[in-house]
Amino acid sequence: GEEGGALLDRAQADAIEELLVEQASYMPGMACIPTCLLALDDLDLSTLDLGEPGRCRSIFKVDVVNNSKQFTKSLKSAAAGLPCTYFYRTIECQNNAKFSFAVDPWRAVYCLCDAPDKKAAVAYMKTIRTDGAMDMDMLGKPGKIQLTVIEEFEMAAKAKNVGEEGSFEGTEYRTDVDLDGLMGPFLAANA
Repeated sequence: GEEGGALLDRAQADAIEELLVEQASYMPGMACIPTCLLALDDLDLSTLDLGEPGRCRSIFKVDVVNNSKQFTKSLKSAAAGLPCTYFYRTIECQNNAKFSFAVDPWRAVYCLCDAPDKKAAVAYMKTIRTDGAMDMDMLGKPGKIQLTVIEEFEMAAKAKNVGEEGSFEGTEYRTDVDLDGLMGPFLAANA
């Protein structure tokens, strides 16, 4: 398609297709075609919702967090206003000597953070990897975390963020099925 001699880019074509599908959903069948095409009459391309191209998502897992208060404080600081969410399981450890210095410990913590571009995503992950006080060790001293990167990817232009700008929240999960339900919409295959 052309408008004033300029070719539509892929994002504009996708937005127009989405608009037509939405219009067709109001009136099923062949009768809706002329009505749908009327939606294109006098269409101003600058009004199309093209989403936000270039955003990046980082997802990583921490097997054990000894001090959840210290960890969440450090995670929020590293996110620096970027939308960030995390999913965790609690550890019952009242009589476990291994966790004697632990403060509300967690296991299998999944962290998700959305950045406006690749540069910001790289800076976020660098902070996470190099912060010497992300958690406390077994003796109550500040320490780094050991993490496993699950996914790092550029999100689709219209993919849903993990939260609003500046949002930071955690959710406890109890089973792998719960985790799949929480994480599924945010994985690369669905975002």
